Amino acid sequence: MTFLVGHSNAGKSTAIETLLYPLGLTTARIMPEVRSCQEIRLTFRVAGTRWQATRKGAEPLARVLVRNLDDERDIGRPLPVASASGEVTAGGFVQDLLGLPAASRGTARLTLDTLYGTVMALRQTTIASQFLGGVKDKERILALEVILGLWSEALADLEKNASEAESQHRAAQSALNQFKRLRDSGALTNPSETLREYDQRQLEHKAAAERAQSANAALSSAIGEHGRLVALHKAAEQQRRKTAKQAEDARARLSRTQADLARAEGVLSGLLSTPPAECTGCGQGLPEREPGQCRQCGQALHGAEDRREKTLASARAKADRLRLDLGGLQEAAAAAGQAAAGAEEAAAQALALRDAYERDHLAPARQTAQRAEKEAFGLSRDVAQLKKQIDNADYIKAQAQVITEAKTRMKAAQAARDAAKSADEVRRKEVTVLWSEFFLKRLQQINPAVESAFIDPADFTTRVKERDEADKSFDDSSVGGNPKAVTNIALLLALRDLGRADAKVRVPPLLIIDSPLSGLGSTGLDHETSLRLIDTLISVAADPASDGYGCQVIAATNDPLPRAYPGVREIHIDTTNRFFDHAPSADD
Repeated sequence: MTFLVGHSNAGKSTAIETLLYPLGLTTARIMPEVRSCQEIRLTFRVAGTRWQATRKGAEPLARVLVRNLDDERDIGRPLPVASASGEVTAGGFVQDLLGLPAASRGTARLTLDTLYGTVMALRQTTIASQFLGGVKDKERILALEVILGLWSEALADLEKNASEAESQHRAAQSALNQFKRLRDSGALTNPSETLREYDQRQLEHKAAAERAQSANAALSSAIGEHGRLVALHKAAEQQRRKTAKQAEDARARLSRTQADLARAEGVLSGLLSTPPAECTGCGQGLPEREPGQCRQCGQALHGAEDRREKTLASARAKADRLRLDLGGLQEAAAAAGQAAAGAEEAAAQALALRDAYERDHLAPARQTAQRAEKEAFGLSRDVAQLKKQIDNADYIKAQAQVITEAKTRMKAAQAARDAAKSADEVRRKEVTVLWSEFFLKRLQQINPAVESAFIDPADFTTRVKERDEADKSFDDSSVGGNPKAVTNIALLLALRDLGRADAKVRVPPLLIIDSPLSGLGSTGLDHETSLRLIDTLISVAADPASDGYGCQVIAATNDPLPRAYPGVREIHIDTTNRFFDHAPSADD
């Protein structure tokens, strides 16, 4: 028995919350004092074997190193705190060491955190207000069933099979009831009339499908002819652009030649006019020269022919050549213009033929095909709906057979489950009756006014009766004298008593209680209750088990014990002497 003694905010809850933190718990709080620790190491014993778990204080999700101290060859195995890959976690490893299976029922799962919050520890924040730490009902019931030896994987499978069979039977019956409501409301027609309508719709659909096929063939032909006309118009349009370009080029050449001819005639006309009588340099009249001399510069002219005559001859030749070319270009331009006009007319005719065919043949063919396809599709949908109604005509008979088979499976699954539960109920009642007896004794040790106590075998809730009062559930208990805290403590002490009396009960021989005296005063009846509560806790820890190791109890109180108790350790904690500064070693 160990008491952590210190005033409020001295750090008692920090020490208790962190005591099992190295085992991989995720519900333990990570206080600043814990985060400042490089490592937190816990040594513990399970079935006579000493184990050691080490976890870093600054890393909440760091791996836990677990070692078997009785095996010198064991160097330890690093285990994750949480795992999404199916790897065994540190908590799962410790849970397996305790011989407790990873049980599950629906969404409830048994984990080391669940065990800690249900049967291994009572927290200061919930000890006087919530039943067994406030764990959800499904998880609490599952955890206690496993601890009491009432849970088995075989029974869980039978319950699951029975639940699934019941769900299948309800679903089949619901489907039949829904079908009958539709039938009674008139949503479902008479089967014989439906069959006749189905045959008629099939014939209509066949004819409509043939019409649609014929319309599609006509449409395909029209599309082909329209494509031919489009190609013709495209070729005519290309020819039109080509001839137009040729006519434009011919007109351009004609225009350039006309301009060249005009310039040549202008030059020739200038040469044929009277030679200039003024000097081109000073503008004065030119003097008379001897024959064979240049009138302007007076130098002798070379050659038998005058230079001016040569220039005139060249100008006349150029003008004559341009007049000859102009005649041919005029004929070519006229021919190109006629060709362009013909191509323009041919392209216009091709476009008109294409548009007229599209308007008069292609568009009507497409509309006809669309109407035929729409009619055929509508009839095919009617045929499908009528076929479904015909199939539904035999639904009641077929569904009745489905319901019968589902009911047979359900009855068989229920019978197998009930047979297994019958044996379980006997064991459950025997265990809870004995547990209730221990529960009453522990309550009377703490509060002699208690006359009777009962633990419900279905959900393990309690009812406690004190002298001159009606029996009360946990939630109905008053706060005076803190009966809720006493109920929680007595129930878990009785569970450990039960574990010593029944080998099938596998409760861990460790109980951590944060502030068991919370709400109890230091005078009068409350003081007497406090003393009896302390004596009760000490008696549990002092009673050894058959294997030589008794239940270890660790509690936190604000005040020192009223007197010295043999074999009881007190660890005093205050703001200058914190638990993490002076924690006892494993050998103390």
